[in-house]
Amino acid sequence: MTIASKAAVLQDLQTRKIRDVRPPFYYHIHLFMPCNQKCIMCVPDGRHPKTLVPLNKFNAFVDQIRPHAEHITLMGGETLLYPWISEAIELLADRDLAVTISTNATMLDEALISQLLTLRSLNLRCSIDAASRETYRRIRGTDTFERAISNMKLFSKMARNHPDHRQILVYVVMRENLDEVLSFVNLAESIGPDELQFHPVRHVFNWQVENGTGWHFNGQEQSCESFKEEYNRVMSQVPAKCDRAGLAHETLQLK
Repeated sequence: MTIASKAAVLQDLQTRKIRDVRPPFYYHIHLFMPCNQKCIMCVPDGRHPKTLVPLNKFNAFVDQIRPHAEHITLMGGETLLYPWISEAIELLADRDLAVTISTNATMLDEALISQLLTLRSLNLRCSIDAASRETYRRIRGTDTFERAISNMKLFSKMARNHPDHRQILVYVVMRENLDEVLSFVNLAESIGPDELQFHPVRHVFNWQVENGTGWHFNGQEQSCESFKEEYNRVMSQVPAKCDRAGLAHETLQLK
């Protein structure tokens, strides 16, 4: 049933014809909006919305999409702070769904990783936008660089014999951390992820914000369009460096 539904949706997309409304096979849900960080390009004042999806509603949602769903992405806030994250993972493992989870990796530990490995498949997207402790603190508003690195290394170690469980490191590029992009590839090699993704920050052009670290963030200066040539020059070096390290990668050149 699921495979047939997916094939029909993809055929409609390919032919650009909409014959009827078909249920999707890929779902995203903001499970929990609070966060334990104050990322300068996200919610720098730390005033994250307090909304969360009650467990009973999450269970009902998963049961509703079960006939046609193949993949579900859980997002936050900090997703792993969800009060019932253990129950949510258990439910998804029981429903045999592929899962993507976005996280800052600060909440990972051996027990949680063990449970994540019970999922049919997992893309664990870990956000870390620096190669040094100080740059990490300035961008993310917390001094948890070493903890995040240690937790990501632990996941790589525990998931080594689980080929369907992938760790993806996500690096949001801005003026402040551009000079650490290539160093980050070296750091990533020591962590052992399955992929690196570099995304230019572009939505903050008019921002003038702070996150409690003493850094006044000027969005016009930090937006990658403001230093496009320099950004493209640095990012053009990433593929070869990642290839030498045996790391899959995703980058974007600005036009």
